Amino acid sequence: MGLDNIPKNYPCRAKGTAVMVVRKDNEGNDMLDDDGTPLTFVDCQATQAVGGCPWLVAVSRDLGGDTAGRVGGLFGTDCWYRGKYGNYLLQELEIYDEPHISFYGDNDDGSQKSPESCRKLSDALYAEWKGRETTVVLENEDVSDEVEYAAWWAGWVADECDGSTCWY
Repeated sequence: MGLDNIPKNYPCRAKGTAVMVVRKDNEGNDMLDDDGTPLTFVDCQATQAVGGCPWLVAVSRDLGGDTAGRVGGLFGTDCWYRGKYGNYLLQELEIYDEPHISFYGDNDDGSQKSPESCRKLSDALYAEWKGRETTVVLENEDVSDEVEYAAWWAGWVADECDGSTCWY
């Protein structure tokens, strides 16, 4: 089993910049909700192509467009984060303190991570990353970029997305 972290509120939807596409069934017909309304989803590539992706804007602004340490979610959606890998980093760096210093949710059923919890996670990762005089090495591999991106992502969802949804 895995853990993916998803922005709780997609900022592209909240800002009205998402390119929405109607879902189709196997025969190419529109899929409908129970009330007859077409089911839609965000087309990430189209949203990015028109400059409507807040994640991409933030990556360019904050990281200079460099996503070297990004570990994406299961379906490859750019603004998702692979929390299972993030928890591995936390354990190996010995800063794992579930539920607050982890990528698991902090509400009753573990499905949501509050903005405050995301900020605490981000701060702990940044402190570890910036507190080292050399690169972050785990199992003979430099994971400095991965730690920096995880810290950045947790801070981004805290500030821009009202936290994250945790999908197990």
